[in-house]
Amino acid sequence: MFCLLCNSEEKLYDGLCKECFLKEFELVEVPEYATFTVCSHCGATLKHDKWVQTGYYDDEIINDAIQKDIEINPKLLNPVIETQITNNRGTVYDCILHVSGNIIGEPIEKKYPIEVKVEKGVCSDCSKFYSGYYEAVIQLRADDRKLEESEIEEADLFISNEIQRISKTNKLAYVTERIVLKEGIDYEVGSYNAAHKIAINMQKQFGGHITESRKIVGHDKSKSKDLYRSWLSVRLPSFHRNDFIEYDNKILEIKKIGSHKFVGRNIHTYEDESISWKEYDKIKKIATQNDIRQTTITNITPTDIQVLDPDNYDTVDLKKHESMERFNIGEEINVIKIKDRTYILI
Repeated sequence: MFCLLCNSEEKLYDGLCKECFLKEFELVEVPEYATFTVCSHCGATLKHDKWVQTGYYDDEIINDAIQKDIEINPKLLNPVIETQITNNRGTVYDCILHVSGNIIGEPIEKKYPIEVKVEKGVCSDCSKFYSGYYEAVIQLRADDRKLEESEIEEADLFISNEIQRISKTNKLAYVTERIVLKEGIDYEVGSYNAAHKIAINMQKQFGGHITESRKIVGHDKSKSKDLYRSWLSVRLPSFHRNDFIEYDNKILEIKKIGSHKFVGRNIHTYEDESISWKEYDKIKKIATQNDIRQTTITNITPTDIQVLDPDNYDTVDLKKHESMERFNIGEEINVIKIKDRTYILI
């Protein structure tokens, strides 16, 4: 038997001598071109069936695009494929495939030119964003009062900064819509995790308390699970700093509002008391900082301070506290009248 190409009488492989067989043997079947997909909105790349933010098209992505479209000859043993990018023409990459392996006991290596084209698509996160998808609603409210414009402005800025920070690692950290309601402001947030972090941080910043509820809004057949939407209500307290509350039969002037508790000064004993937000339902606001009045000291004794009633200018004798030693006759001081009783504020 003779080699079909060179008429050699050597051992034949599929009708060819070894030299001709190795020369004619195709290690891989290469398509006209290969493709990979890039999100036209954010630039994420579809890699291993997942969208990733690469920032650039690396060798691995291009190699993956090629290998998913080529077929390796089943006779090739121990195949190794390496991709060399030789040129970039906008959305087209010129590449050389270096393919090696073993066949009929001989090492073999060949080069194959191939184009890799970039195709535009839309990643799942951008698809959700542009369709108005959201998983949670942050509800900003205030107890027993309307939200003040300054509170709304501060909340808007706070949420904007939080979204900017969280979106660096969570692409669903966005606000699809800000809705102004009679009772407050609603912020529709793409990601529940982002909304939960923002609500917790808002409570730390502004005080108050958080309640959460959720309901089923659909079903994901591909994952066989229900889809939920959550409502996170951030309720600001009914009082502000320097307002007055009644708690446990005591009257306190609010001095500090924190994430886990707030601090009030007992206007009878002038001692500070810390109260957990868990006790919030036991509190009643009875006066605001706008109710604070100014009056004049008319007399000072070792045990009392005499002031003018801010309403009728009658003299009122009040118990002197050690912190009032710095007061002088004729000095103007702040007082509050609650339940027809006057208290000196320090």
